[in-house]
Amino acid sequence: MNGGRGKRPNSAEEEGTMAEPSVKKSKLTESDWISGLADDLLLQILSKVPTRESVFTSRMSKRWRNLWRHVPALDLDSSKFPHESDLEDFFDSFLQFDGNLKIERFKWIYNVEEHCDPEFVSRIDHVVKRGLKDLTILSKVNIEDDSVRMPVSLYSCATLVNLTLYSVVFDAPRAQLVSLPCLKTMHLEAVKFDGETILGTLISSCSFLDELTIITHDHDELGDVSVRSPSLRRFKLESMREDYDECEDPNVEVDTPGLEYMSITDYQSESFIIHNISPCAKVNIDVVFDAEDEDSVIHDFITAISTVRELTISARTLEMIHDYVESETELVPQFSNLFCLHASFSESSWEMFPTFLGCCPNLHSLFLEFDCLPEKEEIKLSLVPHCFESSLEYVQLKVPITVSETSSKMELAIYFVRNCSVLKKLMLNESFGNVINKVRKIPKRSEGCKIAMPKPLHENVSHGSSLLPLICGFISKILDQ
Repeated sequence: MNGGRGKRPNSAEEEGTMAEPSVKKSKLTESDWISGLADDLLLQILSKVPTRESVFTSRMSKRWRNLWRHVPALDLDSSKFPHESDLEDFFDSFLQFDGNLKIERFKWIYNVEEHCDPEFVSRIDHVVKRGLKDLTILSKVNIEDDSVRMPVSLYSCATLVNLTLYSVVFDAPRAQLVSLPCLKTMHLEAVKFDGETILGTLISSCSFLDELTIITHDHDELGDVSVRSPSLRRFKLESMREDYDECEDPNVEVDTPGLEYMSITDYQSESFIIHNISPCAKVNIDVVFDAEDEDSVIHDFITAISTVRELTISARTLEMIHDYVESETELVPQFSNLFCLHASFSESSWEMFPTFLGCCPNLHSLFLEFDCLPEKEEIKLSLVPHCFESSLEYVQLKVPITVSETSSKMELAIYFVRNCSVLKKLMLNESFGNVINKVRKIPKRSEGCKIAMPKPLHENVSHGSSLLPLICGFISKILDQ
């Protein structure tokens, strides 16, 4: 008898009844949790995405309708607008909606058929005066007569921290107007200057400049590049000039006592003078000189970089050094501070690598790349550098997979295995696959030395992206602070 007691529900019914509200609550939370965040946090999140995506959020609810208009950032791409006038109207409308809004970040991929310089300069000028911290202008205007110029106000933007410019022009300013006290990173590519000293003035005006990148293109008008900065830690200089371009790259003068990293890529000039560089610096060099007094320039350049801790040097730069040493019977200066060396050798200069290693008495790690190997009979590796006996612990050898000379590869491996007394690891690339077992059987000078071959790298495959991972990552950073 049950008396007045009701029927006890079975477990399945009970679980179903309890589960339904839980599912609804879960769905509600998943779809609406972003809207529950404070406006300040939402504005920070929206400032990390292109403005086009930020505008789309206005459709989500009444609360989101005008939220995008208060985002302290503009990220525009001219190609995303049906007509150029639409972009202009949108730009002006955004700035006029809230005249007091700070624009901390501004990016513009600028690609129009009809460039109006006064209007463009005026719009950039308005943004610069809104407390701008991060400016990126990527000009794709393909009209030589219509140069995309920067406003003079940019020279004295007291709030600017990061500056990235592509294919624009700097007019000559009055020297007293140039002051960028907060600028830390400057990236200039295909930028022209209406005056030979403008770039140097611009760099020296940045009291806290930390990172500088200059990439030259055909017909760039930089004048001599003078990099004088006590605060600079990273400097990258790259030439994108075509081989047929008759103009040489600008001469360079570097005086940066705090520099930790310098990369010079595909560069050819009459002069490259380094006055001061940190002994802890990592340097990547791919440069040749074309000067009347070339030998003196090469000597001074090699001497200047001989103090660095880590060096990557290209095959053509080593060829230049090789020719200089042979013609002048000069000795390469000692690289006594060098800890790690990455070097590429061509067919005409590969035999100098033992001599070059002989100038590195304290070398610890060595990465060698050869574009070819001669026949075994032509290989003469009798010189044993000092670092083989005292400090060299890691060696990596790389030759093209097309190199078939088995005996030459064996000779190269034997040179290190039999002569390096403290070597811990010899890494051989896949070209040594047909000889690696023989190499492992060679009597080793260093008993603990391991002979290995790197495993193939598997590229990570991206399966698309969405706003949600960005938001989650951004919120995590906020919570960690």
